[in-house]
Amino acid sequence: MRKSEKQAIQLPPEVTREETIGQRLRALRHKLNATLAGISAKTGVSISALSKVENDQISPSYDILKRICDGLDIGIEDLVSSAEKKLVSGRKTSTRSGEGALFTSGQYNYRAHADEISHKSMVPLEMVIRARAISEFDHWSRHRGEEFVFVLSGRIEIHTEHYAPFRLEAGESAYFDSSMRHLYISLGDEDARVLSVSHDPGGPDEARTADFLNPGARVVNTTSPV
Repeated sequence: MRKSEKQAIQLPPEVTREETIGQRLRALRHKLNATLAGISAKTGVSISALSKVENDQISPSYDILKRICDGLDIGIEDLVSSAEKKLVSGRKTSTRSGEGALFTSGQYNYRAHADEISHKSMVPLEMVIRARAISEFDHWSRHRGEEFVFVLSGRIEIHTEHYAPFRLEAGESAYFDSSMRHLYISLGDEDARVLSVSHDPGGPDEARTADFLNPGARVVNTTSPV
């Protein structure tokens, strides 16, 4: 949405900064002629949580605020007064064993950690490296920023467009400019498992997981590849 369109969604003039986040959210929802279900669909925040926020039964976390604001395409300042901003602390989420969004490209299987948080500056991915040869790839990975990879188990060989291939074993890591074309292959019979964390310090506000996956990656809904 363009900036001019964002500015069209504003709090009603009768809403004051002395009112609570919940009261301002309710006023905005009424202005948009939207139901709780409609706001939930846009933001990914449950109807129950939205109702509790509107009725001041809970104080929303930074993450919930961000999801509401991102979904409605408004700034946090539109819901939070200067006094309340001081009470909003950093974001936090946990990814338990078996949780996280699943993707596969054939050569790699992925589990995206911290997928509940949008607009994050780092993208942590748990990966299983299934490929054994460069010839198995139709595309090389390439994205702005930097990437850190840590081998959890097995052995991998990292190929880039500017450097000779190099190998890493369990407990070893590499850090490189991810704007170079790059790919990983497993060495030996065991599929290697790695933790990959990508960061784009000069990129857009929203770091989308899909931007950091192999171009052929697709969502996995029924099986756990990692």
